[in-house]
Amino acid sequence: MRAVFIGASLLARATTELLVEEGHEVVIVEKDLDVIETYADQYDCSFLHGDGSRPAVLEDVDPNSTDCLYCVSNDDTANILAAVVAKSMEFSKIVVRVEDRDLLPVCKQLSIEHVIVPDLKVAKDLIAFGCGDSDNLDTFT
Repeated sequence: MRAVFIGASLLARATTELLVEEGHEVVIVEKDLDVIETYADQYDCSFLHGDGSRPAVLEDVDPNSTDCLYCVSNDDTANILAAVVAKSMEFSKIVVRVEDRDLLPVCKQLSIEHVIVPDLKVAKDLIAFGCGDSDNLDTFT
């Protein structure tokens, strides 16, 4: 699998580690060159300097060979814009991280199918752990 991340956020880096461990190819698009220089030696993946909401940058990551585009920067607006631009380029799957739940109706209106709200996801997992429905959850020690 080939995954592309928009933004070198903590979520992107953690997911990159897991994907690379499983042998997948990962590209991280980051607009801050200092961030790329900080993490380039720590991760076994490719970095592309640029704004992931720009069509030319997304074209550089080759939509046709990308299995999943993760728009997971720390900026909800940038994530949504990158997803909209990516949809016009026919990426096969786009996952968007949104922190502000008020933006969920916007994502729905824009037909963004795969949206994750990290705090809501973790909250559901916490409830499942505490209420006995933890059989399907991973535990880490």
